[in-house]
Amino acid sequence: MTNSDFQIDRGNNKPKVTPAKKVGKDIPSNSIANFDEKQLEEWLDKNGDRILKNYYQRNHHTFSVSGGTKLLKHDESEYSMSTKSGQGILFTNTGNCKLLGNASVEVVSNGKKNAGQGFEKKSDAGIVIYAKDGVIHIEAKHGDITIRSSDNVNIEAKNDINLTANNNINVDCVNYKNTCTGDHSDIVEGKTLVHTGTELSLHCDTDNIQTSSGFDEDLAGKDLRENLINEHKVIDQLSEG
Repeated sequence: MTNSDFQIDRGNNKPKVTPAKKVGKDIPSNSIANFDEKQLEEWLDKNGDRILKNYYQRNHHTFSVSGGTKLLKHDESEYSMSTKSGQGILFTNTGNCKLLGNASVEVVSNGKKNAGQGFEKKSDAGIVIYAKDGVIHIEAKHGDITIRSSDNVNIEAKNDINLTANNNINVDCVNYKNTCTGDHSDIVEGKTLVHTGTELSLHCDTDNIQTSSGFDEDLAGKDLRENLINEHKVIDQLSEG
């Protein structure tokens, strides 16, 4: 036997002690593990109905189903199904529903009805997202959000529709026109470019169309503008003559 057979414990090789987890607020943290079978039976007879009244759990090879368990950020679970890979669905007694998929969550409406009833594609709801109270939040942490329809996309608001972009807001009308209708329309920007490849029309039913530039007076000057107006009058007189 050599000196290498003996390891001097300098405090680095001490086994790590994992603190005992609390099963519930009424259960002692470290005494149940030391109970023998008789003590455990006595403790369950005394406390089981009160603590485990609504508790249920059934384990299978790839998933488990439970209910009545304490939750970290909620009060209690009414129904919980979790899979071997950490996916699942949860309903809590505080009214929350959570659905978790490790890669993606897909909701598909197949557009079919039972008992031979037809599905009206233009009016029947395929998928409905409805919040009676509260907000609806849709967010993509990394990637785009795409809304696509074979017909129309309708966005309605009782008050305002706000669009905010760090870069550009692009509106592309492929076939015909871009229509904006309202009592008042204001466009306030640092720089604005209006470009048309064929024709540009400006029309107002009730008043004159006014265009102006803040640089006109600085660039042209009052005298030049008056000369242009006077020359325009001379041209009109010559045309009339």
